[in-house]
Amino acid sequence: NSFCTLLDGLPCAMPALTTSGADRADGGRPSAAALKAARKASNQRTRDGAAAAESRVRAAARATVAAERRDRHDAEEDDDSAMQPSAATPMTAQHELLEDETREDATFESLGLCPELVQGCHDAGWRVPTRIQAAAIPPAAIEKRDVVGIAQTGSGKTGAYVLPMLHWLLSQPKAPYLACLVLVPTRELAQQVSEQCRTLGRCIGLRTATLVGGVDAVKQAIELSQRPHVIVGTPGRVKDHLANTKGFSLIKLHWLVLDEADRMLDMDYEAEIDEILKHLPRDRQTALFSATLSTKIDRLQKASLRDPVMVQVDRKNQTADNLTQQFVFCPFADMVAYLHVFLVTDSAQRLIIFCSSQHTVHQLTLTLRILGHRALPLMGRMTQDNRNLALQRFKDGHVRILVCTDLAQRGIDIKDTDCVVNYSLPLSAKEYIHRVGRTARAGQTGKAVNVMSQYDIAQLQSIEEYTGVKMTEYPISAADVEAVRQRVEDAELQAKREVKEQQLEEQATKDERQAAEARVARRVRKGTGKDRMAYDDAAGRREAAEGGGHGALRMRRENEELYGMTKKGQRAALAKKRREGGGGGGAGKRR
Repeated sequence: NSFCTLLDGLPCAMPALTTSGADRADGGRPSAAALKAARKASNQRTRDGAAAAESRVRAAARATVAAERRDRHDAEEDDDSAMQPSAATPMTAQHELLEDETREDATFESLGLCPELVQGCHDAGWRVPTRIQAAAIPPAAIEKRDVVGIAQTGSGKTGAYVLPMLHWLLSQPKAPYLACLVLVPTRELAQQVSEQCRTLGRCIGLRTATLVGGVDAVKQAIELSQRPHVIVGTPGRVKDHLANTKGFSLIKLHWLVLDEADRMLDMDYEAEIDEILKHLPRDRQTALFSATLSTKIDRLQKASLRDPVMVQVDRKNQTADNLTQQFVFCPFADMVAYLHVFLVTDSAQRLIIFCSSQHTVHQLTLTLRILGHRALPLMGRMTQDNRNLALQRFKDGHVRILVCTDLAQRGIDIKDTDCVVNYSLPLSAKEYIHRVGRTARAGQTGKAVNVMSQYDIAQLQSIEEYTGVKMTEYPISAADVEAVRQRVEDAELQAKREVKEQQLEEQATKDERQAAEARVARRVRKGTGKDRMAYDDAAGRREAAEGGGHGALRMRRENEELYGMTKKGQRAALAKKRREGGGGGGAGKRR
């Protein structure tokens, strides 16, 4: 009926023609020009009316479909009263109220945790639970419900899922192995979570395995063979072990945790997570923690959780209350000089500087070191050992400044980080929240300083609008900048030369390696099986060194089957082939 109503509004195909007296000729008849203009206007009105009617019909159709979906959704809610609550439902409000009430007087004992875990928390220096821990631990540990936790970085999300997980392990008569899996987006976060699990589970002899890229997969397979209770890893490497490591299975898994889920989806880990979920049992307990909510998070939640409890303890888009946010406004050409003056005059003892690219990280680190600052880089193209070394030296206080890409914006929890400096403003306000979340953690105070030029004004304004915080300007004297300008320019030139020299050395090493591989390849084409094995084993070792997994072992096994171990074995195989081939010996010999 609604369609008929809309169609009634269509204009007639040929509306009445109206012409003025000036357009009439030959005894009141309309002129040819007037008739042509009238037909044109009529056709245009017809087309416009048809288009408008079509749009109204489509709108009505969409409204009908939406109404049907709402009806189905309402019916499902009536059938299942335990449907997951949204951020505005009374259940979520109750969780937030419960958290606010228990923030001051809640203890780990009152949350119902085992005495061994309570003692482990005290040994780790945790006096009282944080807001997210007080809200998430009871439903996860006591009620054994799936949990979705939304909280800002630095709020104690790791403890909110590690403690219920260990509480379940302690409740078992015999702690099962390969029973808990924690998926995280980065290698550094995986190592941090593993360390925290070992710290809290030291009293119960907890065994963990860390599965990340950049580390020999054979060593990780050995760790898995020792039957760890908890596995912490990145989705890509966990998926590789499920596919390639013999005997490794998660069919007995009971606990699954998706930490920093929004970051994992931003890094395009969705396919790997879906593949891992196929290897897991359905009757498991799952916890999903994230700093933000999005459509992707909602889809992942529906695919992996059952009737979850939503715990959201902080306002959306909020930065820490104890975080001071400021900006340094300067000309684009003088950004390094202003940064140098800030580092010299500010009292912060431990700083993280974020840059937009690995090239900027490399060059800025060299410049700061030339200027006398204790700085180290942290970026993706560094080997895992060098990344671990840089983090450890920063934690130990041997260096004051860590210059890094967004690799470090999630999950790196370094105590007493006084300040975060954005040398390059992030592309989105959400990334800004994660960057500044490296400081002002666990109730401590911190400072975020944004070094910006005339090209960053719009981006800073969008960040202020998103976070609801009006930033103040950090005072830097122009006279101080002028006094060090020449020195900073000389340091920048020297750093550029060093970067160029390092690039040339790397290219020369790469060319030399490719030339050596080409020489071996030429020998392979006309040489012996031993040459072939040397070439293939070198390629396998390269693949393993680059995080390729089991390449070296696989190639070695294939080479043994294909070529044999020695020339003697090859001659014996060739002689056998000639005997079996009868008269084909001459041709075989020529080949």
